[in-house]
Amino acid sequence: MSEYTLAVPKFSSEILTKAAHRFHEYLRIEKNYSQNTLNAYLLDLKSFFEFCQSEQIDIYTLEAVDVRSYFAFLSLKQGLDRRTQSRKLSSLRTFYKVMFNDGKVPSNPILSVQFPKTRKQIPKNFRIQETEEILEFEEEGRTSEILNLRDKAIIEVLYSGGLRVFELVDATLTRLSQDRTILKVLGKRRKERFAYLGKEAVESLSAYLEVRPNFRPQCEEIFLNQKGKKLTTRGVRYILNERRKRMGWDKPITPHKFRHTFATDLLDAGADIRAVQELLGHSSLSTTQVYLSVSKEKIKEVYRKAHPHAKRIES
Repeated sequence: MSEYTLAVPKFSSEILTKAAHRFHEYLRIEKNYSQNTLNAYLLDLKSFFEFCQSEQIDIYTLEAVDVRSYFAFLSLKQGLDRRTQSRKLSSLRTFYKVMFNDGKVPSNPILSVQFPKTRKQIPKNFRIQETEEILEFEEEGRTSEILNLRDKAIIEVLYSGGLRVFELVDATLTRLSQDRTILKVLGKRRKERFAYLGKEAVESLSAYLEVRPNFRPQCEEIFLNQKGKKLTTRGVRYILNERRKRMGWDKPITPHKFRHTFATDLLDAGADIRAVQELLGHSSLSTTQVYLSVSKEKIKEVYRKAHPHAKRIES
């Protein structure tokens, strides 16, 4: 089990604890959610249960008015923004979906509650020169060349394949093609897709795999920690943050930012949005379309800098 694992909350009522365990198993096994999502959903459920206990609300006879009271409490008493409330509502909607499917409640009381309207956040990506700077940075003064090769391969594969961080750490040798250009990925909801690796990623990955036996592997996962065990998502974030510090950067370097950059760079180069959707493993095209706004912003920036009349307006 991952070092990230959050224990399923225990409550005064055994019934609530069992309901939380069932919800956890559904998210982990059936939905294959990342550990970060599991943690967030369980904490949301814990907050909701505590509210129900304080207001003497039975979770099995919950009504829509009770749900609205809960979100009024979150907004007024805790000052949570709409984005956070929307995520909490999604958590509860999924929880009651499980309860309904198990025959524990007659209907899903969350379905009639509307999600708070939130502004879509434009994904932050690296500019081309920033990506190159990260990839080409030489780890001076580091004692282990083996770790250098591993970390370089991690970054190249994240960017070249557009992987989520949990997809990267879960990737196994058996899912990598013989020529190392294709990686079969198990994404959200256990949906399989193929990630394609470019020349630089293949070269970096091959160099790492040559020295991988030095880690004394204890598992089939591609990327290992210094003890030869599966590298965790937390470990990957730590590696990238340490690289950021050595580069002297203030802006964050995160796994998901490479995924955003992967999508944006493809669209900027003229890739079809449905092909990008497939490469990212998005179930909905609307999720992918948010990257179009990033590309439009870049086009506007080019216009403002290059067009004579645009310059005149801004001056």
